Amino acid sequence: MGRKLAPLFFAAFLAYGYNNIFMTLTPSFVVAAGGTLAEAGLQNSVYLAAAVLLRFVFGPAADRWGTKPVMLVGLASFVLGGILFPLCAEFWQMLLVRCVQAVGLASFWSSATATVSEAAPPQARGRWLGLYRLTTSASLLLGPLVAFGLVKAAGFAACFWMLAGCSAVALTCVGAMRLPRRRRERLRVKSPCVEGSLSLSGVVGMAVTGTFVAAMGYGLLFSFGGTFISAAGMTENEGWCFTLIGLGGLAANPVAGILCDRRDARRLFGIHGLLMGMGVALFAVAASSLPALVVSGLCIGYGYAGAMVCAQAMIARQVAEGRQATALALQQNAIDVGIASASALYGGVFSALGSSAAEPFLFQACFVTICGVVLVAVRSGSRDASKGSSA
Repeated sequence: MGRKLAPLFFAAFLAYGYNNIFMTLTPSFVVAAGGTLAEAGLQNSVYLAAAVLLRFVFGPAADRWGTKPVMLVGLASFVLGGILFPLCAEFWQMLLVRCVQAVGLASFWSSATATVSEAAPPQARGRWLGLYRLTTSASLLLGPLVAFGLVKAAGFAACFWMLAGCSAVALTCVGAMRLPRRRRERLRVKSPCVEGSLSLSGVVGMAVTGTFVAAMGYGLLFSFGGTFISAAGMTENEGWCFTLIGLGGLAANPVAGILCDRRDARRLFGIHGLLMGMGVALFAVAASSLPALVVSGLCIGYGYAGAMVCAQAMIARQVAEGRQATALALQQNAIDVGIASASALYGGVFSALGSSAAEPFLFQACFVTICGVVLVAVRSGSRDASKGSSA
């Protein structure tokens, strides 16, 4: 199993690293090219917005024609974008190239996740999804650090062209993969996730709603956590929280995946949401304390990453394989829309209350906690597992 998926895992590591680095470096590139700070932020917003719209095309396309050709299209767009971006002289050209790269963001992520779900043994899907997310999360720890060093040594163009080369390697890996023949019907597996399953719309609705709420918390922390910590008097430690969030997420991915194979993924989704809510609340009231900041960062990272694994495991277990790519595309959209919504909504709140305001974090902590309680407490409407898998 590991040998079959190794090329995809390596390709995903490179692709996620590509995305993380571009999201980090492009604002600096825009400013260095004479653009404004507003334009620096706008190009990433356009990139995410285009990806959200394109997923409504690529999700169904992957279900209809298979995930491999869709992944290849996405990686090819990354190669093209990496080559063209450093050649852009005007801001409109940068926006156009970011739209080209949005094809990769829209097509590769959900298709790769669906491929892992389809290739993994039904009784071990959660574990393999967790390992897949562990691999992709690791790229965040290494990618930006290496990229900033390369930019200082050789410039932006060299870094972006190196990323194009990495995407070409990922394209070759996926192209050489031999994927298992798609099964037309989802295997019936007696598991805690399937017994008493909800309808297809209920499963996807819960996964998407829970993902959106958790992603809002994630977006709030990454957009305004640094300024809040500075205002709380810990100027020298702004980066601590984000490092701890990353470490908590790395630990959560494999553990949550294994648990989802043995327990009800929906309730585990809610439990991880509760853990994230506790971390956000602790961050709001005790960010000036380093021990509290450590506990908060680990709880947020573990809760958020674990919730994302559980959401994907719900879809993998209870949505027919011929529709998983579409469902996973909707779940991925919920992440991007949730992060963008938090930046827009809470940006206005902080503008009114000041950067030291704890109220946005407390409100979001309550929001995440309520969602977690609902996921843990809600009862399925049907005890017939076959009804949840026939849609």
